Order: sequence, then structure tokens, then C-alpha cells
Amino acid sequence: MELPEEDVRDLKKCRADECEVKLDENAIDRIQKGVDWSKPTATADLNALVRRLALEYVTAYQRGGNKELAVYRDKKRPAYVAEEFKAMVDEMPVLQQRESALRQYLLEYPSAQLQNATSFLYWHKVSFGLKPTIMINHVVITETPQRALVATKQLYASHYFWTALDLRALVPDPSRGRGFWFVNVTRSRSDGLSGFVGKIVRGKAEAEARKGLAEALKATKEKLERGQ
Repeated sequence: MELPEEDVRDLKKCRADECEVKLDENAIDRIQKGVDWSKPTATADLNALVRRLALEYVTAYQRGGNKELAVYRDKKRPAYVAEEFKAMVDEMPVLQQRESALRQYLLEYPSAQLQNATSFLYWHKVSFGLKPTIMINHVVITETPQRALVATKQLYASHYFWTALDLRALVPDPSRGRGFWFVNVTRSRSDGLSGFVGKIVRGKAEAEARKGLAEALKATKEKLERGQ
């Protein structure tokens, strides 16, 4: 995991109440105290510290769940990722009506258990909006005779998003023999996408999201058809 050059420049002047990179107050303080920007190794030292912070973040989440997610204080009001995630999930009635066990798992992990489920965490870097964005996600996969479901819960994004949830479902269609429907639903909570500049960023982000979704669906369809 290495930060884009633009993020490195931003972090040199970052402070808790004004930071282009989404970090909580503790992380910003540790970066400012732990990196000597006058040293030729400053960028390498910063990336090493960021990797350590990321590891601490996910291990804390594995121990304590959503209460360990970040609190951002660079706006007029603090943004609690756990509260944003719960509010977003509460606006998805399909989870309450059809996937209540998954909903409980997403909200109460690690104390909540989900039968016949596989889960893992991963990070990736995506070109989204106007800046490369590092994301950390928690994936859980469940399968029943009625459907297979993959839920991807965003724990962290370095830009734009407080949180997000991506649901991908495979639903058998007996009328098509071995055929099935592949359904993808994505919800997110974001900031910085209002105002003149925000509208430009939002437009690009939405376009990139639609393009990425279309490409993912096409690639999945082609891969499955080759397997048949």
C-alpha cells in the first residue's frame, strides 16, 4: 500500500480540522509527529506509517466491530462512520425484510454470527472521481439453495466516501434451466460532493461508478458463459 503523490503532499500540511485525506484525529497526529518531512526518506517513512495505521485499524475493527470505525472531524460536525453506516443500512428495507441475519452481522460484527458464511478483509486502490482512492473493505459471502449473496462493506476510503455497501446476488431462475439473475445494488454515504466543484466531482464519480459496474457485469457474464 503506497499513497498517491498528491496525498503525500496534502499530508504534509494536514490537521484534524482540515485534511484532504480522510483520517481521524489520532492518525493525523501520529503522522505529524512521526514523519520528519526534511528527511529524504520522508515519503517511505510516511507509507510505512500509513500501512501500520491501516493494520491497526482493521485489527481494531476485528476486535470491536463498527464502534472502532473512524470519526472524521474536518467538517463543521464530526462524521461517525459507524452511525453513517447504520443510517444507510436502515434505508435498505430489503436487508430487514429478506436478509435480517446478514443485516445483524453487518451491524454487530464480530459479536454476531452468520451461518455458512465466509468473510475476509482486503484493500485496493481505485481511480474514482478526481483522485486515486485507497479503500479497505470487509466481504462476507453466504449461499443458500435460493440464492448466493456477496456483501462488501466499506470500512475506509481515503477520499469522497464515509462508508458504502455493495450487494451482489445470484438468484436462480427455474424457467431458464441452469440460468439465474445477477443483481448488483450499491449504496454509499459521501461528503464533499456539493457546491460547484462538488458537482463536477459527483458527475465524474457517478460516471466512473456506472462504467465500472457495467464492465464488471460484462466480465462476470463472459466468465460464467465460458465456464458453461
